[in-house]
Amino acid sequence: MIDIKVEGLTAYIDMRPAEGQFTLLDVHTLKELISAVRKVQDSPAKVIRICGHNRCFAVGADIKTMHSYSGFDAKWFSRLGNTFFGLLRTASQVVIAEIDGFCMGGGMDFASACDFRIATKVSKFAHPGAKLGIITGFGGTQSVPRMIKSSAAGEFFLTGGVFDAEYMHRAGFVTYIAENRDDMHKIAENLCVKINRKQRGLISNFKSSLDVSKGLI
Repeated sequence: MIDIKVEGLTAYIDMRPAEGQFTLLDVHTLKELISAVRKVQDSPAKVIRICGHNRCFAVGADIKTMHSYSGFDAKWFSRLGNTFFGLLRTASQVVIAEIDGFCMGGGMDFASACDFRIATKVSKFAHPGAKLGIITGFGGTQSVPRMIKSSAAGEFFLTGGVFDAEYMHRAGFVTYIAENRDDMHKIAENLCVKINRKQRGLISNFKSSLDVSKGLI
């Protein structure tokens, strides 16, 4: 379930999977997220805060379901995911990913489309395609290496290992490390105070310029 709330100049998108489950970026969830982002884009908000629950930000696609996809289905699903990530990158608001727990596979592609990534110390990151014999269809092998050190990118993708928030911060993926979930929210709130002083048009122009410099658009 995706909850949406707008308070003043800040929009909140909460991903709330069922108790004990993680957020999978399946067709239903991606469509919900696309709808949520489009709704808050039309609000006065200058910042979009996206947060997960159950010690998870997002863990990517449902591999079991994908096994049944035809080539056409897989291509359509890839485009759906990239439609969502494109909305985040081109949004006129600043997008903050608040990560407390697992951020895996497509979840990392999701986080890479955000402007800031705040992660608690217990958070874990991985792109396990090397172990599964697949390459993400969401573009993570392109977007993530543009954000992190080349040596880290090689280790990250070729080993398919699991890395902690400290490693991802040193690599350049995580913007801020938080002691815990409450601290994560406080860091996000402080960012909102700074960003909400800026004109929305200026925010949009800066985002576009930064994405061009990173080769993302």
